[in-house]
Amino acid sequence: MPKFGQVHFGRNYFGDSPYPTENWKRSYLNIPLGLRVRKQLGKTIIFRVRRGNGVAGAVAGRVYQDKYKYVVPGNIDNIEGEPARVQLAAAVSNWKTVLTVEQKTEYNKRATKGLRMSGYNLYIREYIKANI
Repeated sequence: MPKFGQVHFGRNYFGDSPYPTENWKRSYLNIPLGLRVRKQLGKTIIFRVRRGNGVAGAVAGRVYQDKYKYVVPGNIDNIEGEPARVQLAAAVSNWKTVLTVEQKTEYNKRATKGLRMSGYNLYIREYIKANI
């Protein structure tokens, strides 16, 4: 029997199945959606497809379908996250006001050389790492 939140599929996609929750993991309001449903539907259900990686009861290489209820956090303003938010705001402000066009161009050149990110993201990353 699968563990909570994990269902191995691949034997019988629809119909009779040894895993009764297998079809439930790929349905919305009892309507079958497909074999690998992803993302969220409205503000009720979130679907995720992932490969097992050998931890928490998952078999490496097997595909697992997860289905979660949509949850809105009550409050994301917490004391622990405030320093990170202040630091991010300072980095964005520096990018917008302090850096010159030449400096921004240099960050863009460095970022496109194998990093697959923008110069803006590279600057934010370096600013945060330097001020930890």
